[in-house]
Amino acid sequence: MNKYLVPAILALILSFEMAPVAADEQGIGWGKLYQDRLEIGRGMLEVQNVDWTTLLRYYADDIEYHDSIVDVYGIDMLTQFLGRLYGTSPNLVTTIEDETVAGDVYSAAWTMVGSFNGVPYEAKGMSIIKFRPRSRVVYYWRDYYTEGDIMAKIPGFDEAILGFRTYYRCAVDPTFDCPVEPPAADPLPAAEPPVDSPASDNRSGGILSPFRLREERLGIGRALIESNATNWQSLLPYYTDDYEYHDPIVDIYGFDTLVQFFARLFASSPNLVTTVEDEMLSGDVYTATWTMFGQFNGVPYEAKGMSILKFRDRSTQTYYSRDYYSEADIMATIPGLDQAVEGFRISYRCVVDPAFDCPLAARLFDPAPVL
Repeated sequence: MNKYLVPAILALILSFEMAPVAADEQGIGWGKLYQDRLEIGRGMLEVQNVDWTTLLRYYADDIEYHDSIVDVYGIDMLTQFLGRLYGTSPNLVTTIEDETVAGDVYSAAWTMVGSFNGVPYEAKGMSIIKFRPRSRVVYYWRDYYTEGDIMAKIPGFDEAILGFRTYYRCAVDPTFDCPVEPPAADPLPAAEPPVDSPASDNRSGGILSPFRLREERLGIGRALIESNATNWQSLLPYYTDDYEYHDPIVDIYGFDTLVQFFARLFASSPNLVTTVEDEMLSGDVYTATWTMFGQFNGVPYEAKGMSILKFRDRSTQTYYSRDYYSEADIMATIPGLDQAVEGFRISYRCVVDPAFDCPLAARLFDPAPVL
């Protein structure tokens, strides 16, 4: 086969692989559909910039919405949910920071500022929104954030979340000045310097093709999120020296600190297992949804989350990642903290969940308007 034909074929395949969507059913090209999906996804999250009722036409009749507290099924229930949510939180403002469209999936990382029962809060989160093929119709939407960011501002819930976060940081955060005596731990392994592994360093000594680079980044992104006690050290070459990591509780800066963090994390949670479910790669950004299984002080838990991971340009090394999940999913399994989580979640569902039989004597909201 002609030596110039192979790269051309690969480039053509890659162009279709990375294209947002094919032409939609109205015959509009993928560029227009891609842009429309960006605007629809952004509108659904930054709803303060648009009347939320104007977006209802983009939801499928069998739409489903999830976060760490509520599960909503069907357009009628979603309409009632959104009416209650925005009716009781008129000052809710969400600002998108990173967003991608890959295939039929829109994802975005954001910061949300609002108030709950008059108490202001700020929370970081990430969302995944799925469109029907070749359409602008959304059939699935999930928000990942921690209600701990809201609980931390509310008297009666703040002590529970602060206690858990302090205990967690004492166990895993090497930069935290723990106010209590931490448990004895095995010596931490010495940090190995990161190995520079740009895209040009492949076995043949040539530059990785875009197709090959995409394949490797997908595999590396998945491996980094699914890292565990047995393999995390083997993955260290894929982190840059100035790497930074964030989750709802810790902020880690620099490769050496990251190594100490991982060593503490997997020493205290040797059975931690994370399984990727949906994954996307758009340019230098990898995102994935996942389910995490582990134990806290011998008590098993399950938590769903989403991550964003960023690669250096034309490289298989990562310089940034953030995990979004709710630590309340872990707290809910811990005696003494479980009641605080249950109390907050009941209060929240009484406010926004139209399917919830609120046990409180009086509902905490005015009825949503009939649309």
